[in-house]
Order: sequence, then structure tokens, then C-alpha cells
Amino acid sequence: MLWLACTVAVGYAGKSAFGDAFGLTQAIAVLLIVSAAQHMWRNEILRSLPRSFTMGEAAVFAQGLTLVAVDFAIQIGYRLRSDESDSAYWESNMHVLCLEAVVLGLWMAGSVLARVMATGVLGKRARRGIPGLTVLGSVLGGFGVLALALVSYISQINPVRWILATAFGSAAHIAVLAYWVALLAVAGAIYAVAQGDVSESTKFMLHVKRKSYHVLAALMFVPGWVYARPLLYMSFAVAAACFVVAECMRALDLGPCSTSIDGFMRRFIDYRDAGPVVTAHFYLLLGCALPVWLGHDSVASLAGVLSLGVADTAASLVGMKLGRVRWPGTTKTVEGTVAFCLSLLAAIGVVLQLKGDVGVGWYWYAQVSVVVGVLEAWTEQNDNLVVPLCMYALMQALS
Repeated sequence: MLWLACTVAVGYAGKSAFGDAFGLTQAIAVLLIVSAAQHMWRNEILRSLPRSFTMGEAAVFAQGLTLVAVDFAIQIGYRLRSDESDSAYWESNMHVLCLEAVVLGLWMAGSVLARVMATGVLGKRARRGIPGLTVLGSVLGGFGVLALALVSYISQINPVRWILATAFGSAAHIAVLAYWVALLAVAGAIYAVAQGDVSESTKFMLHVKRKSYHVLAALMFVPGWVYARPLLYMSFAVAAACFVVAECMRALDLGPCSTSIDGFMRRFIDYRDAGPVVTAHFYLLLGCALPVWLGHDSVASLAGVLSLGVADTAASLVGMKLGRVRWPGTTKTVEGTVAFCLSLLAAIGVVLQLKGDVGVGWYWYAQVSVVVGVLEAWTEQNDNLVVPLCMYALMQALS
């Protein structure tokens, strides 16, 4: 059934992009190519970044990259057979096109940088100096220009003007931007005052520091979703790009800031960040961003923000301070899971009030909260990535 559904979906998309010549045979061929590409990328991720990803996490990333690449190719095909009268279509899909260009451009830029640095062309001192910054800027700049050129060709819209119009085109967007700047300034000041050597901190205080970023995410993204959703969509892409650039600098030891970035990241890593790439901050961002990027007007789009920014934080802190009964075979506590479910249900209620919506009923939201809470307690994958996707799927099924 899954193969049949995927075949129909690819056939419909292909017919829209390439016309009546795209039939069942072509759809099956594309699915075979997609399956092979996903398998290849998953194995490449596990091989080139050992201990950074589990099999499930690598599969999620590989599937995401494959879907983005296929959809981008379909957009190019649609452009080749469309005319100038389709400007409304491209305007309405510009946010998706820009996001896909950013994802593919960052993946290719990171791959090229890793391979260039693996040749040993730059010594350690050169990496941390001007030569390292030059290589970084050249690769990122080259793929950035290529991505902008492709988006402009496909949509016939100037992407830079579109981005500026999205960011500053309304009073609500400007107000949300000002709120974000103020919130980040306050958070930075608090961190500067409270920072200290992690080795001297208690385990609980280290946990509080880690979860404070979850709370910051909720405080930033909920108002953005309510009042400036297009801006939030684009801002997640910008944040992902900044994270990738910072991680390239840290992992490849590029630029004079690489040591400082590495020191900052290592304050908050745990046993899951044993590989060459630190993934904790990526998972938090992607967990919040993916439901928004997948797109829907319901509270399902906030699945990541609510489950990570509110519920996961409550579960973690309550479990550490008050937890007594542990789930068999895990380090998670029953008390923490109860806190997760109750705080998630309360957060959904607050968002529904802000949105002026009654939703599908508390009974169904309570069931979602319980299912997601049990998953958070038992999953062996990174909960920052798995829990939001599961909650999004459940909420979409209800709506």
C-alpha cells in the first residue's frame, strides 16, 4: 500500500511538472532512483560521520535530503514547461523554493568543505587564519550565488527582494523581529552573568542550562507563529544556515573563532555527541522547524515548539528533582512523563486561546499528549527529532 501511495504521489507530481509523457512507468523508475539515493545518502552519512548519528537519525536526514532534491527537480521541470502567466503559482511557492535551495546548497557546501580540508591543503595555523576564512567564504559564497540564481531562474522572482519584503513588509513582522532581538539580548546578558565552568556546576544546573534553550525557543517561536508565520518559516532557514556555518567552522577548525565555538558547544554536549559533529543544537532547531516547514494552519505546526520548548523541559526538570519511579530499562521517570503530558496539554490550550480556535476537543489532545509522552520516555533515538515529528503526524491526523 505504501509503495502504491508513493507511486501515485510521484506520478501526480511528475505529470504536473513534465506533462502527459510522465506515466506509471516513469513514476516507478523515479521511485527506484529515490530509494537508491536515500539508501546511498544514509550509508554515506553513517560512514563519513561515525558516532554522530544513529541509523534512524541518519535515515531521517537522508529521506529529507532526497525529498528536497526530488521536489526541487520537479520545480525545475515545471518551470521548463510553464509560461510567464504562472507568476501567482511561483509567488505562493517562493518560501518552499528558497528553503529547498538553502538545504541543498548547505549540504553541497559542507560536503565540498569537508573534502577540501581532508586533503590537508591547509595547515592548522592557516586554517585558523585568513586562508581558512577565504576557503570558507569562497565555498559558501559560490553555492549561495548558485542557489540564488536557480531560485531566480525557476520563479522569475528576485529572491533577495522577496526575502527583504517578507522580513520587513508588514508592521507585525517588524514588531516580531524587534521582540526577537530584545529577547536574545536579554538571554545573552543572563548567560554572560550566569556562565561558569561546567565542570564546577551540579548536574542539575547543567541540565537547567541545556533546557533554558528549549524555553527560549518556545518564547521566540510561539509569538512568531501566531503573528508572523511567513517570517518564522524563513527565519528557521536562516538559523539553520547559521548553525551549519558555525558547525563547519568548529568541526573543520576554520577561522579564528573556531576554538571559541568549540568551547561553547562542548559546555552542553552529552553522550550522544560522541562523533565529529555536534548535533544537539541541530536537533532542537529541526525539531521546532520541521512541523512549521511541513506547513499547516493548525496547532500541529507548533508540535516541535510545544513538545520541546515546554513539555520536554518540564519532564526533564521534574524528573530530575522529583522523579522516583523509573520506566523499566530507561533513565526516564514516570513523574517526568506525567509532567510532560500535563504541560503539553496546557501549552496546547494556551496556543488555541491565542489563535481563537477550539480545536478538535480536549479528549483527543489528551490522547496525543499521552502517546507523545510515552514515546519521549522510551525512544532510543534523539527525542528532539523524533518526538516533534510523531506529534505533528498525530495532530495532522486529528485535524
